[in-house]
Amino acid sequence: MIADRAVALLPLTPRTTGLTALGELPEPAALLVHRGPLLASLVNLFEDIWNEALPVRVCADAARRRAVDGPPAGPDALDLEVLSLLMGGLTDASVAKQLGLGLRTVQRRVKRLMELAGVTTRLQLGWHAAAYGWTTAAR
Repeated sequence: MIADRAVALLPLTPRTTGLTALGELPEPAALLVHRGPLLASLVNLFEDIWNEALPVRVCADAARRRAVDGPPAGPDALDLEVLSLLMGGLTDASVAKQLGLGLRTVQRRVKRLMELAGVTTRLQLGWHAAAYGWTTAAR
């Protein structure tokens, strides 16, 4: 995690091979990085990766194609637009504002998507959407 290009927090996750068999779990640890060459390198690495990242796009046609192999396609175009914005990190309120919908409408549509996918959490919904072709990565 990098905050304001001024400080970074890097989790230190040692290899646990063999330790879990002995019942020993390492203490969680992190490295705090302040301004300097290491932080500059981390910021540059993040920027390079971010510039190459692909946005998550929702694809209604892919959902329909996968209906034969999996659960019913179900979501309509607006459902998929809501899902796309949520997967982009927007809150329900931000999605509602961007699409000109009420907050309860967005929440109702998310609940419907979760029911269609047969999941109980939004994280599971994102996984399901990717696994069953509701999303595509496009440049």
